[in-house]
Formats: sequence, C-alpha cells, structure tokens
Amino acid sequence: MQHLLLLHGAIGAKEQLMPLAEKLKSSYIVHTLNFSGHGGESMPAHFSIEIFANDVFGLFRKNNI
Repeated sequence: MQHLLLLHGAIGAKEQLMPLAEKLKSSYIVHTLNFSGHGGESMPAHFSIEIFANDVFGLFRKNNI
C-alpha cells in the first residue's frame, strides 16, 4: 500500500484533515502532521519553509518512509 501525506494550510492543524484521512485509509497509509507552531506544537523562533520541510523529513524518519 502506498503512503500519502496530508498537509494542512496556514493557521491549520492536522485534526482538520482527519475526515479526509478516514476516507482514504482503505487505499493508502495516511500520515498527517502539525507543522511547528501549529496544532499545539511548540512555536519556532520564526516560520520558514526550511523549518516546515524539516517537520516533514522528521515524520519520514520516524515512520521509516
């Protein structure tokens, strides 16, 4: 089964994606995450694409993707 990563938008959180994740879980291994500073995650000193990319890479490492 293929992996699928659902990413929330600005000022969003992974919880917003749970209904969609539920619908897709029969076809994919669905992953979600809260970017730094979102959904209760600690706030970085500043927001940047690099920080958010590292959040994604961390999820990949954690799940051996």
